[in-house]
Amino acid sequence: MEYCNDWEKIKSRFEALWQGEIIDRCCAAVVAPINDTRKLRRLPSDTEESVKYRTDGEWVLKRNLEIFENTYFAGDAIPIIYPDMGAACHAGFFSGAKYHLESTVWYFPSIEEWSPDSLQFDPESFIYKKTVGLIKYLSSESNGRYFVAMPEVCGNLDALAHLRGSENVLMDILVDPEPVLDALDKIQEVWKETIDLIYDIVRETNEGGSCVGWLYTWAPGLHNQMYSDISVMLSPESFQKFVYPELAEQSNHLDFPLYHLDGFQQTRHLDMICSIENLKMIQWTNVAGEPSPVHFIPTFKKIQEAGKGLLLHVSIRDIETLMENLSSKGLYLVVNARDREEADYAMKKIARFTHD
Repeated sequence: MEYCNDWEKIKSRFEALWQGEIIDRCCAAVVAPINDTRKLRRLPSDTEESVKYRTDGEWVLKRNLEIFENTYFAGDAIPIIYPDMGAACHAGFFSGAKYHLESTVWYFPSIEEWSPDSLQFDPESFIYKKTVGLIKYLSSESNGRYFVAMPEVCGNLDALAHLRGSENVLMDILVDPEPVLDALDKIQEVWKETIDLIYDIVRETNEGGSCVGWLYTWAPGLHNQMYSDISVMLSPESFQKFVYPELAEQSNHLDFPLYHLDGFQQTRHLDMICSIENLKMIQWTNVAGEPSPVHFIPTFKKIQEAGKGLLLHVSIRDIETLMENLSSKGLYLVVNARDREEADYAMKKIARFTHD
């Protein structure tokens, strides 16, 4: 594997991570720029080119290889190309979906009134064909240089909110829940078929496993993130009825399921999330306006005590405090460093503070 050091050792650490064990130190991915990569990541101003930036295999491959060549991968960081069709992109797999793919991927409500035909899977839709086609192309061109991440085919209620509109879905949950439940069942079936198809495409490229790109994760089987960002606006009762069944079923379908918990407001659902038996790991995100992760150590301990792995994006200054207060077993730290020297310093700290 190019760009990273000693893939076989990294692989063994990931395998231990998912078992809640340690090989030699806490699992950690630290990345740092070797040169300025901001230009490589900048979206084109031209609309047509901005679509190609996300969907054209040659464009995606070229810019990612240039980023890898200008990035220092320390610890367990590995080169992963993330097919970015936007969050809950499977909304675009349905007939009539309205969206644009310019500076970001944005959906506009397309379901004005519920009917039996409100949700129809369309394998000829632009988003579906580009998602599958891009993953096939990137996998065929890898030649052992990089991994190909799972796309963000996750978050069924978020996908429905793309199609129906968030305010409309929230109102439906209160006054007309049955069409929402029926729609979620249909989206779940599309999720299953698509996840299985994509895994079949990437598994050989990914050493028999799968990855979530922005989290720098690899697992030796079918692995993907799950989330429900819209659940910050749900009561625990609504979460249990409209989100929990999706998470429980998806956790049983995946070999290595991970839940992306989007900020402190979702902690009111944490007991239900932790009760999902096959859920392997929870990733914590600090949203804008929230304090650093060191302020949430009791929450992180609760996650670990429930037997779940814990993935944290952290700054170097917080490593010592977090590691002193948390078990290193099942803990995965992702760190962005300013340069190679800072990345190496971070890894030394992580090794020094690793403990049971």
